[in-house]
Amino acid sequence: MTLPTGFAVGRRWYRSAVLHALTGVDEEFIGAGGFTSPVNRAAALLVACLIRLGPKTAVEPADVLSLSVGDRDALLLQLRRLTFGDRIPAVLACPTANCGAKMDLDLSVKALLVSPNGKARAVHSSRVKSGGADYEIQFRLPTGADQVRVSELARKDLAAASEQLLRGCIRTVKTNGAQARAGVRIPSSVTEAMGHRMAELDPQAEILLELKCPTCGQDFRALFDITEFLFKELRPNREQLYREVHALALYYHWSERDILNMSRTRRQIYLRMLDDSLNPEERP
Repeated sequence: MTLPTGFAVGRRWYRSAVLHALTGVDEEFIGAGGFTSPVNRAAALLVACLIRLGPKTAVEPADVLSLSVGDRDALLLQLRRLTFGDRIPAVLACPTANCGAKMDLDLSVKALLVSPNGKARAVHSSRVKSGGADYEIQFRLPTGADQVRVSELARKDLAAASEQLLRGCIRTVKTNGAQARAGVRIPSSVTEAMGHRMAELDPQAEILLELKCPTCGQDFRALFDITEFLFKELRPNREQLYREVHALALYYHWSERDILNMSRTRRQIYLRMLDDSLNPEERP
C-alpha cells in the first residue's frame, strides 16, 4: 500500500508498506492484553503484520510510533480490509438530545482511505495572526509517539493534552519576522489554527462522517476511530478463535500452531467446507 504522508529514513522519503492479514497467532497475541495504551497496542499489532515498511523488513514498535497518525490509521484500515473485508458494518446512536436512535451504517475501507497528499516533507509552515502579532510557525505532524507522550494527561484533561501535543510538534516560531526566544508562550488561538492546518495536511488522522439521523432528521458529524473499532471487532473473537482451532484440529488433525498461523480468511474457508461436509442437507 501507499501511505498518505510517508516518512524519512536518512535523506530519503518513503511511502510504501506491505502487510499480511491477521493470523490466529496475531489475534491471540492482541487478545492477551497488557498494553499501556491503545496507541501502543495498535503499534504492536502493526509490527506483527508488517512485512515491510519503506526499506525496513524488521519493523519495530518505534518505527510504527514514529509514523504520522494518519499513516498509522491508514495501515490499520488496510489491515482491517485484509482480515475482515472492505465492508464495515457499524451501529451508531444519534447524539441529538431526546433522540438517541440507533443507526445502522454500512461503511467501506476503500471510501475511508484518503489519497496520498502532495509533496512529501518532514517540516511544514503556517502563518497565523493573533493579538496584533504575525506568527510564522514551522512544525511537524503529530505521531503515535506524541499521543503516547500525552496519554496520561488525556485521561484527565483531553483539551490540555491536545494542546500539549500540538506544542510538542513545533520546531521554530517567528513573531513579526523575528525569531522568538526559547520558551516563548504562543497564544492558544495560534495553536488552534495550527491544529486545523495539521488536519488539512494529515486528513487520514481524523475521519469525520457526515450523517443524518433517519428518526429525528438532525444532521451531525461523528468521528470514526479505526483503532477503537478494530479492537472492538477483535475483542470477542478470542474465544471463537479457540473454537475454530478445536474444530479444525479435531477433523483435520492439524497442529494448533499450523492452524494459528493461518489467516482468518483461510480458517473461515476450511470451516465452511467442513460445515458443508458435516451438514450437506443445509446447503442450498
